[in-house]
Amino acid sequence: MKTYRVGLYDSDLDYADALMNYANIHRDMGITMIQFTGMNEVSDYLEDQDLDLILTSDSGSFSETEDGSFFQGVKACVLTDYRGASGGWQIDRASTPYIYKFKRVEQICEEVRSLISEKKDVREIHSINAVYSPIGRCGKTRLAKALVCDDGVRGGLYVSVENFSENSDSLNSNLLFLLKTNSPELEEVLSSEIHLANGFHSLCLSGIYMDMRDVTIDDMERLKASLLKTGRFTTIVFDLGSSVLSDLRILSLFDRIYMPILEDDVSERKVLVFERMLKDMGLRSLMTKVVKVNVPDVDENSAEMERVLWRLEGGED
Repeated sequence: MKTYRVGLYDSDLDYADALMNYANIHRDMGITMIQFTGMNEVSDYLEDQDLDLILTSDSGSFSETEDGSFFQGVKACVLTDYRGASGGWQIDRASTPYIYKFKRVEQICEEVRSLISEKKDVREIHSINAVYSPIGRCGKTRLAKALVCDDGVRGGLYVSVENFSENSDSLNSNLLFLLKTNSPELEEVLSSEIHLANGFHSLCLSGIYMDMRDVTIDDMERLKASLLKTGRFTTIVFDLGSSVLSDLRILSLFDRIYMPILEDDVSERKVLVFERMLKDMGLRSLMTKVVKVNVPDVDENSAEMERVLWRLEGGED
């Protein structure tokens, strides 16, 4: 079972201390709590450390988005003594989620875990994911193609957005020009540029990263809408080169961001630098979408790769 790190602040410090101690002693509940004496202290902690959730009686500095309540990019929930909340908890995009504080700690921890791992309602059967990593030679393209091949519903689409394409013909593509000019021809040309090879469909947006760096977050929204409009694919995976994005907010448009990693010291430090950069840019919430993956050096259709994909889909913690 994965253990989540939860920041805890309640105006009743004795209550918070008791809750933290009980949760931390009973590790089988999958929660590690860190107690704070105020939200300023939480803010200081987040300068260098991370939390999966903030549970607090002080919601005055929460920011509300369509994805829920956040404090400095970390998902947040109100710990309340309002008895109207005693029947359970709520996730309502029109209001801040809350948990009633005077219930069994086991139930509080269960609701905390549910809130951290909640999934958005999906009205259409599709997912648009990215494979992106600040390190090289880590199996990024191999993982992206494996995720596409794993789609057993309507099939997947592999979208190549690498620093440099292996296909020189991609230098002649005008897809990004049509996208930037909001051309009515975009959808037709997109469909004609999608090719079937090696058992999966693929699309190359551009042959070099410099073209892609002109793409804005609004442009990418239009591209997503155009790809979904075809209705042909249930999984779309963008293989993103480390240099292609001029605006890292574009990563927020994806349902998941799979990040291949390596375990050597240099690679680990690069990932830490990338994460620190997200925090400094006010994009800490992106880290909740990141799924780190050790990609085996095997074919994308191999049994070992299938086991990796199975774990990514929740086959084991």
